[in-house]
Amino acid sequence: MLMGEFVIINKDFRIEGTTHALNRMRERAIDQSVVMEVVMGLDAKVLLYNNSGEEIAIIDQEHNIAVIIEVRMDKVVIITVIDRANIHLKDGTRIEQIA
Repeated sequence: MLMGEFVIINKDFRIEGTTHALNRMRERAIDQSVVMEVVMGLDAKVLLYNNSGEEIAIIDQEHNIAVIIEVRMDKVVIITVIDRANIHLKDGTRIEQIA
């Protein structure tokens, strides 16, 4: 489901949430606007991950959440949202921390 759009250095990106991610956000009472803020906090780093095939965990200590994404074909796909910043990650997941 489309959650929003943003532009990084003249390149349009869509932010889409999987059904799983949207369900977790609802269950954990995490507002969509907060998740969008966390994703957009990566700024130009989104370009580095585009079509890399990597999962990225964005850790936001301020909101005490983790947002797991993959960036493919100019889309940031939110895989899941966790209601704490201290999480266990599967091997190979990249970590990005924002304030």
